[in-house]
Amino acid sequence: MAKKQFKIGEYAIGGIISVDITGKVIQVKALDYFSKEVVSSGTGISTDEGSRRKLDEYLNDLTSYYHAEKILEWIESKITLN
Repeated sequence: MAKKQFKIGEYAIGGIISVDITGKVIQVKALDYFSKEVVSSGTGISTDEGSRRKLDEYLNDLTSYYHAEKILEWIESKITLN
């Protein structure tokens, strides 16, 4: 189990991207910077076909390419994606 918040600010929807990895399940949430309320969320399973591509697309919808890549690097350091 791994959990991390990326406080990105104006370059992300809401300002904070929260990633929670439990087993093979990856949950990504966009949180409001001040209230910490969920603005958007998505869940994926690391063993699903194309999970890296789907996660990359979702993260790029939430934030810039640079930040999406940094978040993906952190996720891949914790779990293997297909």
